[in-house]
Amino acid sequence: MLINLYLIFSLVFSGLGLSHSAAYFDNLSRRDISPYQKQAPPNLTTFKASNIYPWGIKQTGLEPRVNAKAAIAIDIDNGQTLFSYNEGDKLAMASLTKIMTATIALERINNFNVPVTISRNAALVEGSRMNLWIDEKISLKDVLYGLILKSGNDAAVTLEEYYDNVVRPSITDPSPSFVELMNQKVKDLGLKDMKFEDSSGINENNTTSPKDLVFLMDYAMRNPTFREVMSTPQYTASALNGSLQHPMNTTNRLLKTRTDVLAGKTGYSEAAGYNMITVFKSPAGHRIVTIVFGTEGIDARFNETNKIIDWVYNYYRW
Repeated sequence: MLINLYLIFSLVFSGLGLSHSAAYFDNLSRRDISPYQKQAPPNLTTFKASNIYPWGIKQTGLEPRVNAKAAIAIDIDNGQTLFSYNEGDKLAMASLTKIMTATIALERINNFNVPVTISRNAALVEGSRMNLWIDEKISLKDVLYGLILKSGNDAAVTLEEYYDNVVRPSITDPSPSFVELMNQKVKDLGLKDMKFEDSSGINENNTTSPKDLVFLMDYAMRNPTFREVMSTPQYTASALNGSLQHPMNTTNRLLKTRTDVLAGKTGYSEAAGYNMITVFKSPAGHRIVTIVFGTEGIDARFNETNKIIDWVYNYYRW
């Protein structure tokens, strides 16, 4: 009887013309790079499983208990919030800052194949690093991979310095600094709860609400180079003279353990706790962004993200 009812409801709702995305990036090229909040969502409908199948669905009607300061899951193909907990709280981003760092670098630096010489300031920066050496010569492309996969603060400082010291002086009109451009992008996207003091996330005044960070991630993922780097599990960067290699594995453990996870970034600081943003694909091909802020351990951010993803699968049908 349960199976028959399932089939009946499936046929009924398929007859209503529910849309199914074929692949994660199918419609990205057709979406303009206009401010996220000014963009009309696609004509898609999401139904809660509790409304369609009010029997037998695991955890139907019960939101997961997420052990974090804040959490959110948004279907960015139709703009619907699937789960939220303290979504409007302004919290320290830590290395999730580097989503904006990569975005500004990709939009303001035209050639990533050019060499850059690593400064003392960049090589000796505190926190997580891709282990660049003073005076090492390396391509900006390799630095970009180190920024995302290794969450390198040295990579963030290198990209910022390259723009401020090389690109910016070549611009005829007065141009904002790299960090000023990060904050200008916040305004351009219409985000209200996000601000930046540095490019790495070391500064605890880099803050955002979970919802604003979802919007930024959606915007950033429209850049094909950003998507490629974010979805890469491992990479080896090399000094241009071949004297040094920097093998790196992504800090995003779920990219290696779940086939439905397409991209993501981790972040940590003492004030922020363990943060994580993840992009995954629903069974119907919708793109869903989840974020957890302030979990209490390295494993916890992955466990809580898994919990939200699995709950979305059980609780929603597209």
